[in-house]
Order: sequence, then structure tokens, then C-alpha cells
Amino acid sequence: MRFFLATIFLCSCVNNSGTKISNESISQLNEIIDNLDASLGWGGIDGGNDFSSERFSEGYKQVQEQLTNLQLIDTSLLTFDEKIDWEFAQSLISGRVLNQGKMKFWQKDPREYMAFRRIGNTIEGPGSRESKLEKLSKSLTLVPAQLNNGMKQLEVYVPRFQELGLFMAENSKILFKEEIPAFIKSEESEENDKLITLCNSALESLEVFINFLKTDLPNKPAGDFAIGEETYEAMLKDQFLLDFNAEELYNFGWEQFKKTQSELEELAKKINPSKTWQELIIEIKNDYPQPDSMIQAHQYWVDKSREHMLSNDLIPIPWKEKVTVVPRAEYLRKTSYYGNFSSAKEADKDGIFQSEWMINPFEDQWDEETKQQYMVEHDWGVIIVTAPHETYGGHHVQGLYQLDNPRKLRRENGISLFSEGWGLYNEQLMQETNFFPNERIHLRQLQLRLWRNARVIYDVGLHTKRLTYEEAIELMVKEVGFLRWAGQLEIDSATSRPGYFIGYFLGMHEILAMREEYKKKMGEEFSLKDFHVKLLEIGNMPTSLMRKSLMH
Repeated sequence: MRFFLATIFLCSCVNNSGTKISNESISQLNEIIDNLDASLGWGGIDGGNDFSSERFSEGYKQVQEQLTNLQLIDTSLLTFDEKIDWEFAQSLISGRVLNQGKMKFWQKDPREYMAFRRIGNTIEGPGSRESKLEKLSKSLTLVPAQLNNGMKQLEVYVPRFQELGLFMAENSKILFKEEIPAFIKSEESEENDKLITLCNSALESLEVFINFLKTDLPNKPAGDFAIGEETYEAMLKDQFLLDFNAEELYNFGWEQFKKTQSELEELAKKINPSKTWQELIIEIKNDYPQPDSMIQAHQYWVDKSREHMLSNDLIPIPWKEKVTVVPRAEYLRKTSYYGNFSSAKEADKDGIFQSEWMINPFEDQWDEETKQQYMVEHDWGVIIVTAPHETYGGHHVQGLYQLDNPRKLRRENGISLFSEGWGLYNEQLMQETNFFPNERIHLRQLQLRLWRNARVIYDVGLHTKRLTYEEAIELMVKEVGFLRWAGQLEIDSATSRPGYFIGYFLGMHEILAMREEYKKKMGEEFSLKDFHVKLLEIGNMPTSLMRKSLMH
């Protein structure tokens, strides 16, 4: 009897101790997750960050400590989902350590200091006027300090970064001269005079910064944007959790590029055997909306993609939501040739999650050649194919599911490897479910996929010096069919965001592979709707973690 009681007592002690240790591990993980905003976002424009070298050093030290503390956690005591969160957190922090410790774009890209470009989102986004004015006051107060620190800390002259930074800075003056004052004066307030003074101060500091970019920055030591093979491979392994090394990924990119080219050639023969796919693409791109109807044309196909997604039961949307197509702010128009998408971050006062698809608008002051070039890059084909990518069921829908994720880490963080892969997957999904009106639009879809194939090639190529800047542009112009100005803006985006653009094609490739695995697992019970909901409810993480969770 004594032996029996002693055994019970011993088991009780072990269980209590194990529970205590397990709770400590969970508590440590949650503490790190709660502090990720500060360690990954550096405070942002609304978080008091002046972008000083001291803040960068402090932030770098902080993420190193976060990574060390995370790796000390005993993951054997975590649940399955907690382990996934642990791996995801480690990938996010590893990426920030690489960014600040190795890539150091804050020493060579002027755009790093122009956080004021987010002020437009504050003004136009959801929220009360009082909360917007409070954010605006903080933002405007920071602008002079941020730009002044930029002038102190930009140590490397990268000609294209200087050119793009100057364009953004010059075209941001309208923000402080017209847009912010108009918002401030739209209603009477005791804070108005103070805010106008802050706005004028920000404008003055911007003028000084512009002069620095024109006259002082070109005298700094010349450099380039490539991060180097060692850093690139560390990014693939530690941040994206991929098995590729740089050479393997570069070869994969070319292999898939040639495969898509073969599909284009085969489809072109079906459409018109006497013409190449390149000739057909030129014809397709010359069929476009009227310039003054460009916004409406995009909105029409956004609405059509929503109708198709819901009527075919592809992805349910259990929230009140809306997508609006709007002209892109002028100072952002040189950051990409087409536009960008802004997902809803919260519901508005009516409980509606509103996202915006912002496109570069047609401008009457252009010369005739520029107008024609714009139109052929905004044809019906690209509109019809891109609408599902950006809106239904692409980024807009994925963003809604992410906002609803019960796990804080997954709700507040994401990665292009899934989110952009999901966008491209939706282009493919629409082809598979007969959304595109004819084979000519299908051909345009394949050409747009070829573009994303090319992104894998030139992202690896540029940053590991397998390709020069000019060779990357040539790839886009001669092999993909872009006009040179559009190709150059495309390449510019990759130079300052290493790794981001591989997410499109590689992510889609991984999602399609997961779909096949899940289909085999579910057998007759498989449905696209079930697969899509399961995947979206998991989160927005490296695809290896998505696969683990899906197949668990």
C-alpha cells in the first residue's frame, strides 16, 4: 500500500512539474509573439521611430535577442499549432536579422526614409476624424527627423535608387501642399493651426531632402543593390524555409520559364496557326478600354470575379466587404508600372471591410507615344486576368481570412511566398473554372504567368550577380513582351525587395502541389471549396508550414 501511494505521489509531482514547464514554454512563446510588432516593424511612422542609427542599432540588437530567446524554448512541450507558430516566428525574426544585419537598405535607398507616404492611408482609411488627426500629428512631427536622419545615414550611392527616391520625393510635395491641408481644413478644429504648422515644417524638410538627393548623394561612394549569394541563400533557408539554394532556384526558374513558353506556343497554334504567340499578344494588348473608362473597366471585372467565385462555390465570404478601384497616388506611380492593392485592415463604421485596388491612371498631359504605351499595358486581357489576383478570390479574400485568424501571430504577419502565390493561383483557378471569356484571354494569362516565371530568374540573378540590371530588363522586354519602361519599373521593384518576387510563381507552384496532396488524402470527399477554406484558415506563412498544417 505504501509503495502504491508513493507511486501516485511521484506521478503527481512529475505531472505538475511537466505542466509548469509546458506553461512556461507557452508563456515565453506568447511574450515573443506579443513583442513582434516592435521588433519587426521598428515602430513605423505612427510608432515614434525617427529612423536614427541608434534606433536601427537598438532594433537590430532586439531582434537578435528575440531570436536567441525563441531558440531557447523547449518546443517538445508545445502543441502542434504552437510549434508551427514557433517556426513561423523564427522565420520572421530571421528575416529581420538578415535585413538589418546584412542587406542594410537603410544605408543606400532614400525611399526607406519616406514613411510619410503612408499618411495617405491614414487620411483615406477607416476610423474617426479624431483618431486620424492624432495619427496625423504624430506622423507629421516625425517627418523632419526621419528625413534628416536619412541625409546623415545614406552612405552608398546607387544611381537608380537615387533616381527613384528623387521621383518619389518630388511627387510627394502635393501631399503636404494640398492633400493634407485639405483634410485638416475640411472641418473646424482647435488642432487645425498646429497641424498646418507641422505640415509646413514637413514640406520644408522634404525640400531640403530633395536638394540632398540631387547634389550630395551622388558624391557618396558608389555601390549596387545586390545582397550577394551568401545572404540570398540564408534568406531562402532561414526566412522562407525553402530547400533551394541559389543555383537550384535559378535553374528552377529557367526550367519553368521554358515550360510556360511551350504552353504559349501550343495555345497560339490552336488560336491561329499562322501567328506566333508574341504576335497574338500584340493583337490582344491592342484591345483596351477607352482611357476615360479605365477605372470603370477595372471595377466591372472586379465585380464579375466576385460573382464567379460565389456562384461556383469556390470560396465563401462570411463578412460584409467591398472592393473599390481608385486612381493611384501620383508619388507612387513610378514604383511599379501598373498599380498596387491595399487590403482592408479593419471594418468601417458600417461594419464593411473595404479594400482598394489602386491603378496608375491615364493622364491627358502625356505625349502620344506615352499614351499609347500606357493603353497597351492596360488592355482588357490584363484587367480580366489581374482582377481575380488582386480581389476575388485573391488578396482581398485572403486578407479577410487572415484578419479573422484567431492566432495573433498569423493574424498580424504574412509572407509573399503564400500571399502572392495565392494571388497567382487565383489566376490559374479562374482559367480552370472557365472565368475567362475566350482563349485569347487564356493566352494573356499564360503570358502574365511567364512574367512571374521571369521574376524567379531575375530576383536570384540580380541579387547573386548572375544577371546584370540591363540583362534583367532585356529578359522582360525580349522574352516576356514588356515595353522597356514597364520592364524597368518591374526590375526596379525587385532590386529593393530581395526575395519578395519569387513568392508569386514559387508560391503558386507550392499551392498547386498541396492541392494534389490534399486531393489524394480526401479522395471523393475533396472539394475546391473545402481545400481553399482549410488553407486560408491556416494563415499566411512559408509554404512548408502551410503544408504541415494542411496535412496534419
